Amino acid sequence: MSQIRHKRTFLDLFENSRPVLKVKFDTNSTAESTEVEIENKLEKNIDAKELRNLEKLCINPNLKEFFNFYTKCNGFTLGTPVLPENAQKRPLLSQLPANYLIKFTELYLPKGKLAWTIDLNKTKTLYRGENKWLAFAQVDDGPACLTIFLEGEYAGNIFLVNPQPHFNTLKPIAKTFDDFLDRVAKDPAAFFKLTRAYVTIVERNDQNFGYVPVEYIDNGGILFPEKGEKISLENIRTERDKVEEYNEKRNKWWRFWKN
Repeated sequence: MSQIRHKRTFLDLFENSRPVLKVKFDTNSTAESTEVEIENKLEKNIDAKELRNLEKLCINPNLKEFFNFYTKCNGFTLGTPVLPENAQKRPLLSQLPANYLIKFTELYLPKGKLAWTIDLNKTKTLYRGENKWLAFAQVDDGPACLTIFLEGEYAGNIFLVNPQPHFNTLKPIAKTFDDFLDRVAKDPAAFFKLTRAYVTIVERNDQNFGYVPVEYIDNGGILFPEKGEKISLENIRTERDKVEEYNEKRNKWWRFWKN
């Protein structure tokens, strides 16, 4: 009897020790795909101090899913190449730890180092209004990133910031944070392609080439068998129990967002 394949969940992405991405330099080519073994990591060390500050930002009910994620884990990395050796070892998608969210967002605010990624295209009308937002995940090596709005009609919606938009960036890529996680889990390769997160491979002439993900394979094969260790959000300690132990101090990073 063949195995029944269940719908992949976001946590399933972290259960295999070595998933595989099939990538192509030219997606229209009939040439065989290059297989790249990757690592996905879920950060389980919760930052109780920053969790309290984040809670003060996530007062809109539509931010509940986003905040609850940080009560159980502190970000993740997806798609970090391991093999071949000439693939650059950087993740294709990184959700930032709670203690770096504000500093990362400030890069995209007016006069920030990466403000140009917003101000030089039509996304300026979305991000330079009165509603506050967070940049919470870096795509590839940047400057592309994912954002979530903290208030207004788009509260809880996930958007993609891209300096050279190839689709309507004024439309959210997910209506809720959980929808975003589901979309990534359903087809990681398609999400990487959508956000233009490409595997960079250095050829013999030291030139870098971006390879487009075309297929995601959960099982890395016999060379890298599964460790058998299951990661479950329910088993990760809930850090909110520790929050009451924290003697709150004013934090310079979130004061901008409170006012």
